[in-house]
Amino acid sequence: MIDYIIKKEDNRIYVSQDNCYLALDTTFQKYINKILLKKLTNLEALERCTRKVFGFKNKIPLYLNQRTILMCIMSYRMPKSMYLNFYAISKFEKLDNNLIVYFHSGHCLKLEECHAFNNQMKKVRVLEEFIYFDL
Repeated sequence: MIDYIIKKEDNRIYVSQDNCYLALDTTFQKYINKILLKKLTNLEALERCTRKVFGFKNKIPLYLNQRTILMCIMSYRMPKSMYLNFYAISKFEKLDNNLIVYFHSGHCLKLEECHAFNNQMKKVRVLEEFIYFDL
């Protein structure tokens, strides 16, 4: 299960998945498109469809499968980006002006983007309700 994906200024993406930390020399779009290919779609189509159905204007959460909804903390279009898997989060707590996010895999991540995290949680809950209501 993916915990998070971070793109740093070196244009590499760093993926925390199944207690491994992978440094990949690829773009976020290519990595996600490879995952979405199994569903016969791509990142652009997923974003467009999600935006149309829910009316989200920016920072679209990405529903990849039943175990992965990527919350956009910083967009992949920026020099640095960050996506957290909603289903991988066990808990989170506010500490001063930061947020500590704990994952089921046992590690944690410190975020400065508290507002973005809270907005994404609201969007993901709307998305999740829609997905599971439809089943």
